[in-house]
Amino acid sequence: MPADLIDFTDEKTASTVILDTRRTRPRFFNGKFLTAADLTQEQSYLLTRQADLGRTLGFGVVSGLNVTRATTSASDLPNPAASVTVTRGHGLTPAGDLVFLPQDLTIDLDNVAQMQRLSAAFGLTREPQQPFQNLRGLFVLGLRAVEFTANPTPAYPPSVDGNSALRDGEVIEATALTLVPYNSDAAQKDPRLARSRAAREIFLEQKIAPLPAGVLPLALLYLRNGTLEWLDEWLVRREAGDDDRFGFGFAPRALSEAHFFHYREMLKLAPTAGEGQLTAQSFLEIVPPAGPLPANVLSQADFTQAYFPPEARVELALVPEDELAALMEDSIDLPPIDLALKPEDQDALAILVLAPVRRADYGNVLKTLERAPQPILRNPAPPLLGQQKPIQALLKLNATFLLKKRIADGTLSTEVTATDFIDPAWREALKTAGPLWYMRRRNLPDGKGLAGTPLPVRTEEPIERDTPRPSPGVVLPIEERDIVPTRSSEAEARLAKQLEAEGLWGRFAFLRAISDAPTHAALTQLLGSSLVTKSPILQQAVFTALEKSLPSISESPEENFEQIQKDSDIKVLTPEIIADVHKRLVRPEIVRGLEVATKGHPKLLSEKRLRFVLGRTGHIGSLAEIGLKHAKHDDFEKLMDTVEKHASTGRAQSVSDAIERFLKKVNA
Repeated sequence: MPADLIDFTDEKTASTVILDTRRTRPRFFNGKFLTAADLTQEQSYLLTRQADLGRTLGFGVVSGLNVTRATTSASDLPNPAASVTVTRGHGLTPAGDLVFLPQDLTIDLDNVAQMQRLSAAFGLTREPQQPFQNLRGLFVLGLRAVEFTANPTPAYPPSVDGNSALRDGEVIEATALTLVPYNSDAAQKDPRLARSRAAREIFLEQKIAPLPAGVLPLALLYLRNGTLEWLDEWLVRREAGDDDRFGFGFAPRALSEAHFFHYREMLKLAPTAGEGQLTAQSFLEIVPPAGPLPANVLSQADFTQAYFPPEARVELALVPEDELAALMEDSIDLPPIDLALKPEDQDALAILVLAPVRRADYGNVLKTLERAPQPILRNPAPPLLGQQKPIQALLKLNATFLLKKRIADGTLSTEVTATDFIDPAWREALKTAGPLWYMRRRNLPDGKGLAGTPLPVRTEEPIERDTPRPSPGVVLPIEERDIVPTRSSEAEARLAKQLEAEGLWGRFAFLRAISDAPTHAALTQLLGSSLVTKSPILQQAVFTALEKSLPSISESPEENFEQIQKDSDIKVLTPEIIADVHKRLVRPEIVRGLEVATKGHPKLLSEKRLRFVLGRTGHIGSLAEIGLKHAKHDDFEKLMDTVEKHASTGRAQSVSDAIERFLKKVNA
């Protein structure tokens, strides 16, 4: 049936057809008597369609409309207390209306009386505002679309004997500036704190105070007793465009972008602090998931930073500067960083500090960092003892555990500073880099740890026990079981005491921390063997061999341990590694070879400092081979003199080079 023959006003048909009474337009035809109401209805139809289309695009600023504090008042008086400048531009209100400023406009906020009259005339407010000098708190400066009639036009009489009159003949559309109170808990705080608290409520908690649908917000202001304390565009300003998020509680894209720009403006107000001493919490409550960093946020002396919480893992990396924008874009969807969380809730926070380098220099700089470990930017203020990671406690108990290649450079010291772990190549690389940026790193779930795997548990016989051993399947109640020390626990206690005397307890604790139950038993058995316990130099060699056998990407045990915490499959001690080290080093001929090699240089075995250096070379097996096979070689004594000389000065690499040159010569 043709549509023009269907009666849509019929009761049966009306149940399936939804009428839009807002968009009714007149139907013109020849011979129709045309009235003013018909033309007005036609205009209303077009305006309604335009507003509906505007709402589909999303409200916000299309271009311009930036708000800044004015240096002069509207009447050109210098240093006004409360004047702002709004640049030209246009935007869409939440109601879909278009607002437009054809030129820059400076307005005095203290001229509330005029704004009051305008607001009342256009129906923007029902209650008169207080005097400007009494206003205190947060206010939104916005634009609203208004219209009024003007230009009187004669109205012809409807009949010959009627009287003519004047009627406004035009409807003029305009844009009005309005000041709307912003009801928020942040308004009750000090002006400086109110800004950071408002940012927390808006960007993190998404508790945005409702505003009239016809107002396009441009800036959030804090007024106090006739003075403009501060203004912030990005707390309420949003760029026009439909949001591309998909629910699930995610922040709108425009909100995340506004947080980024708000943070960038707040960096201009960061307090002054020494190099590496500025904390973000000193002027912010939250920071976006990615953004620029203030100048001098990183201490070049020891690569420490106080900007992020002490519990966060912060690493440094180079990035081509032309990829920086893509990284920021990729990270903006992550949640903001809440600086007010409890310390125990910050341990999963991982941050990457980016040093942008020109694309032309990027490859050359990377080559200089091939052997330099990626720096971890530690916080000079350590976390509370209860939140410290195990490795941090181990480092305090055994500082020598952290000695690195500096020993090979000729300076042996038992006191380790943070600068010992920063490769000079990184300092040189940062000289060519631009201002630092940061991005929050994702915690990607991979399913590990969701299902457990059974581990064989080995039980030990008690030293003495009068009660009979229960049959399999019988479980004694807890209150009936007496706790008796076992042989294994006593043996490990004796082993720990020996290792502590040699300065190896921290390294043992590290290896134990990355071992499962079977590996732990094999490790204790290896270190508790008679050959190892009676030969301190062999103890040093065994630990070095175990550590170098780990598939590590760094020579720093601390960095290895932290990497293990991120991915437990990257570096794990296994029984196979222990068995290989046992096969290579724990042999009687190794001990005999070392005794022969050091017969004329007893200090190499008697002094712990020299034993430590020899152990770090990884050439104990080679030195034992030289003692057994080449002790009568003409250059043997010269070699051992060189070994003792370099070991005395802590140059482990020089000792390794001397041993390798000797073996190459005798095997040629």
